[in-house]
Amino acid sequence: MKEWLLTTPLAGSVLGLREWVALKSLPIANPEKAALVANGILADRLIARICTPGGTFLDIGAHLGSIIAAVRRHSEGVQIVAVEADAAKCASLERRFPDCLFFQCAVDETAGTSTFYSFPNRSGYNSLAARDTEDAIKTTVEVRTLDDLFPELTVDTIKIDIEGAELGALRGGAGMIARSRPTIMFESAGTERNALGYTPGDLHAWFTDNDFEIFLPDRVGHDSPPMDAATFLDAHFYPTRSVNFFAVPTERRIEIRDRARRVLGIML
Repeated sequence: MKEWLLTTPLAGSVLGLREWVALKSLPIANPEKAALVANGILADRLIARICTPGGTFLDIGAHLGSIIAAVRRHSEGVQIVAVEADAAKCASLERRFPDCLFFQCAVDETAGTSTFYSFPNRSGYNSLAARDTEDAIKTTVEVRTLDDLFPELTVDTIKIDIEGAELGALRGGAGMIARSRPTIMFESAGTERNALGYTPGDLHAWFTDNDFEIFLPDRVGHDSPPMDAATFLDAHFYPTRSVNFFAVPTERRIEIRDRARRVLGIML
């Protein structure tokens, strides 16, 4: 049902209603979640609209295609390229978004094959990260590096949501990222080393070493300083401030700040 809805004119209205309900219910449900919910909404709005007109948007972990559908609605003329490890989901994406380019594989810092853990009733948790729960279905998937997949592609914006494997994708795409200098929205959750051996501190260090600055979604359009390692880690502790963060190339900071202001209607 959700997959069908994403490709209809109703999608924007339904998702807008969902955002309104989420914000209105916070004072009753759990006020401590206010920052998490608000940043989630802002992240979705930014990532759908922040790509440079005529640029290329790369979706790593396309899942059901909600971000692809949003980019198509709000960023006319943007080329969309996506990676999805789940074979059935990738096939569905290709049917529903024939104007986009899809690659069915997982991405990591080295190529090969790996065990992929999928969950029929909660597919948003599908990952290379080992999760030996009762409902886990294990399959073997092809693993590529982004540099191998895209030896010449230049991208303007990247979204990475692959359940803990984000750092491996970044390391395997270092050449493409150095060439493109894109804005990157990435997921980061948890405070300890995950099943793939990565920590939030490792993620922060990679971006810092490659001249990126990290911001919460509600700070991209403002003049606040980037998050240092301690501030970034603190955002992961309960009550979590966000699970989505934006990494902006240092040299593009003002450009992306101003673009975010236009997207969000920020008036100073």
